[in-house]
Amino acid sequence: MKKNSPRYLNIGCGSTIFPKPWENLDGRDMPGVDHISDINKLPFPDNTFDIVYASHVIEHVKRDEIEQVLKEWVRVTKVDGKIRVATPDFEQAIKVYQKSEKRIENVLGLIMGGQTYDYECHYLIYDKRSLTKLMQKCGLTAIHPWAPARVSHGDIWDYSQAETFEIPISLNLEGRKTNSPIEGENLFATWKKSDPMGEEIYE
Repeated sequence: MKKNSPRYLNIGCGSTIFPKPWENLDGRDMPGVDHISDINKLPFPDNTFDIVYASHVIEHVKRDEIEQVLKEWVRVTKVDGKIRVATPDFEQAIKVYQKSEKRIENVLGLIMGGQTYDYECHYLIYDKRSLTKLMQKCGLTAIHPWAPARVSHGDIWDYSQAETFEIPISLNLEGRKTNSPIEGENLFATWKKSDPMGEEIYE
């Protein structure tokens, strides 16, 4: 790899392998995986990647661990680099439930995960408000939606493009790393306080 060449990391890739210059990381040894690692302690120096991407990964992280995990991803992202995430969208899950005559089996996988192997259990679900607030607390700014059709990896299908009953079910947001991470108390410890969220930030 040439010095100063852009580096991109696909976290929790599973069998969805992105071509070079992407580097694919997963907790399992699978074809095409470049790095085998837990997502909460990445084997890279600070400020390594221009883009860190995770499609339908953060919902697999426990409530009391998610801030630490996301801050670890921020650590390996270059200043002014991007973290791009996709995760099941709670608001869209409600729409699927209503459109499918309130048949709960049509949203169980979306909300709870497939649960066919150890990593496939969902501990959390997000809406735009909660995910934006989490990303802000971990030091990201300029948080805004991203569209699969407008990113370089959008020609490779993953769950960021998923639909159920013709309803898009993925919440896709990205933010930019700054020099000054935002400190604050644990997001999920504050949920019971019903404190209103600040103004959302867009580019």
